[in-house]
Amino acid sequence: MKKIVCYIGNSESTCNFIAKQLMKFLGAYIEVKVWCLQHEDILPYPTCDIYVAASSTILQVVKSQLPPHKHYLVAERIINSEHLDKLLELAPGTRAIVVGIWEEAALSTINIIKKLGFSFLDLIPYYPGCEMEQRGLLPEDIACAITPGVDYLVPRRIKKVIDIGARSIDISTFAQLIQLLKLPMTLINEISHYYIQAILNLSINQYKMAAQNNELKHKMEVILNTVDEAIVAVNEKNKIIVFNPVAQKLLEINWIQAFDRDATEVIPQVDFLACIHTEEGIANEIKRINGSYYIVSTNPFRDESGFAKGAVATFRPVVQVKDLEAKVRRELKNNCNVAKATFSHIVGHSGILISALTQAKKFARTDLTILLQGESGTGKELFAEAIHNYSERKEGPFVAINFAALPQNLVESELFGYDDGAFTGAKKGGKAGLFEEAHLGTIFLDEIGDASLEVQKRLLRVLEEKKVRRVGSNMLTPVDVRVIAATNQNLELLISEGKFREDLFYRLCALPITIPPLSARGEDVFVLINYFTQKAYNRELVFEPPLKNFLLDYRWPGNIRELQNVAKYLCSIIGPDETATIRHIPPYMIRNMEKRPVREKISPICETNNEQIMIQLQKQELLKPVVFILTEVSKVSFLNKGIGRQSLQRALHNCGEDFADHKVRQLLKILEEMGYVQAGKTRQGSKITREGELFLSYIKENELAGK
Repeated sequence: MKKIVCYIGNSESTCNFIAKQLMKFLGAYIEVKVWCLQHEDILPYPTCDIYVAASSTILQVVKSQLPPHKHYLVAERIINSEHLDKLLELAPGTRAIVVGIWEEAALSTINIIKKLGFSFLDLIPYYPGCEMEQRGLLPEDIACAITPGVDYLVPRRIKKVIDIGARSIDISTFAQLIQLLKLPMTLINEISHYYIQAILNLSINQYKMAAQNNELKHKMEVILNTVDEAIVAVNEKNKIIVFNPVAQKLLEINWIQAFDRDATEVIPQVDFLACIHTEEGIANEIKRINGSYYIVSTNPFRDESGFAKGAVATFRPVVQVKDLEAKVRRELKNNCNVAKATFSHIVGHSGILISALTQAKKFARTDLTILLQGESGTGKELFAEAIHNYSERKEGPFVAINFAALPQNLVESELFGYDDGAFTGAKKGGKAGLFEEAHLGTIFLDEIGDASLEVQKRLLRVLEEKKVRRVGSNMLTPVDVRVIAATNQNLELLISEGKFREDLFYRLCALPITIPPLSARGEDVFVLINYFTQKAYNRELVFEPPLKNFLLDYRWPGNIRELQNVAKYLCSIIGPDETATIRHIPPYMIRNMEKRPVREKISPICETNNEQIMIQLQKQELLKPVVFILTEVSKVSFLNKGIGRQSLQRALHNCGEDFADHKVRQLLKILEEMGYVQAGKTRQGSKITREGELFLSYIKENELAGK
């Protein structure tokens, strides 16, 4: 669907002229509506994508009528270069009025004329309502009027009227429109070429008159000097006829040494003759000149009959293009590709979470690939955004893709981009992929386990080569991107099933981080509930002890996402003065609790016989964690040290046993009551006793015997 641009001006003729100019360059992508204030006081087109005002005065007049949340800008205007030769006919010191529809328009036209090098003229603003017009006091020495298409406002006694035509839209305004409407950036090059071509055509005509009028030649050079690109032009004999000051500076060649010489001798890197003979332009070649790299575009220019009469080349330093690219990427970041979360947004103070956060902060300072592993709802994307904002790439874009949310046939084109005509329905001009958008920033590959094997193969190539190839293209584009991947699946299991590439796994798993489930963060449950209720409803819930115990024992299969919903649910059904009880929780939680594994319901161990103790632990599915705890405690006891509860919880989590903090505390208390461990004072941690060593040996002997 085409974007709709509304141009707002005072004069109908100017509005129509600007509308034609916009359609000439952007007609394939936009529709243009005009709002002429001479005829309509009320905004006739409220559904446009962007509003362009002819001046800041007009914008102030209509701003209150423009819809909110829409883009609007003031058009920068320039004089059409084909009319400049009329001004060159004026002698230095000539006094002339510059006529506009109001003061701002007249002053703006004067400013543009002077910037183009016509400071030798004495220009006076003239507009309806000005003092000269009201009193009829036009000085006798003024016999010339300059007007941008509003000659009907010129005083009758003025005999010489130079109509320089309605002022065109400047290339900077086109650039703003292209950026705000997200049109192909290549349009800027096409429009720039048109403006440069117009100036060059004028310069060539003036060159023919140089022998007769050196003053005219000087004025033409002034016009060329206003262009901020290096320009070199040759005639059909390959002789240099234009070599502007920017070209002298960039190419380190004096114009005296270059003028009227064969271009092959001065700039052998550029083949002007090939461009003239083929009559075809060559865009965006990278050339090395005097030790520096330039992007060079060469195009033929033609006479009135359409034949090539020479060629012109523009030179732009690669460094300048990189700066422009960086600016565009900053704009992209400001628009959408931005990570909002920081580590301060991750709520909780359990030891296992603090450990994951500490690890994430260390890894953020590197540029290696990070793999976030954790259950659904644990906050993997929150971690990814926080890592990005803690890294050296925080000023760059943060681009995310969820492989589970996209159809497989769209993943490649979204991830790697595509060229013009790559497939049916492909956007004209092609489209940059997410890797290109993430250049100098971070790309977040969420649910990587759902990527197809074909996409995995292409991903591996991008990670290894740091280059991306668009769909339907043979060109490789270098990208500098930090990759963070995330999954809630067991990738090792997927590898064994042939669903995930082993080489990609090791490439992604350079820095693995396991994000703990909420079931292993018991002490964070009420911290999080309070955080969510305060944030959403500015209140704090009060819980009865049975409900507190229930929520601590609950498995939270949906993790933080589920807890957030439960917190909002409780706030919705519990009055301000009520206390939350078991009857208030959603019924599904009771059903889930009834289905929980037996091992979560820890009972005291009353047996004294090793074999009976072992059997009772097996019934409660606690034998494995008990053996693990005794083994870990034994390791540090050998060094006459103790081990803390949080360290044990992290170790259990790392081996696949998720126990909340209060469950670990309960197990340690039971082992202490049985005499197997000795709890230290304050922060000394737990140590294994002689009885604990004997029990651990008994279990290991029975395991070896196959019992």
